Amino acid sequence: MSSKKIEWTTEKRKISDLIEYDKNPRTLSEKQYANLKKSLTKFDLAEIPVIDTDNRIAAGHQRLRVLSEIKGKDYEIDVRVPNRKLTEAEFEEYNIRSNKNTGSWNFEVLANEFEIESLLEFGFEEFEFGIDKEIEDNEESSNDQSSKKKEIKCPSCGEIIFV
Repeated sequence: MSSKKIEWTTEKRKISDLIEYDKNPRTLSEKQYANLKKSLTKFDLAEIPVIDTDNRIAAGHQRLRVLSEIKGKDYEIDVRVPNRKLTEAEFEEYNIRSNKNTGSWNFEVLANEFEIESLLEFGFEEFEFGIDKEIEDNEESSNDQSSKKKEIKCPSCGEIIFV
């Protein structure tokens, strides 16, 4: 391991100059790809990719694939670059940590502070909220629109919440 402390700067690169990491373990489903495309179309590249000094992508493969489709391979973007070449062990660790160490959701806050329909549009799945389709279907057939409630089960604690 190198003894020089890693420091990061932001630089510009064309997407076509960046090299995919051949051992990158991240993938996207079609739905995740569509959600990422919606996000990049609306917000552009807010979370910038990380590369090594040789332009090898350490984080941001999926964002770059989708952005290349939207803007083209010659589109110039900001990237984070270390002040020294990462060792292979540092590179591999960063590649995994950048996607794995991301925390968990507080489903109670999500259910109480956000519209479920919006969360579904942003990429959540109904099963993540424990939405009982039978209850939801019965509510939709009810003539009393003001009494509509959705039963949501928190996957963390199991508490039933009505929203």
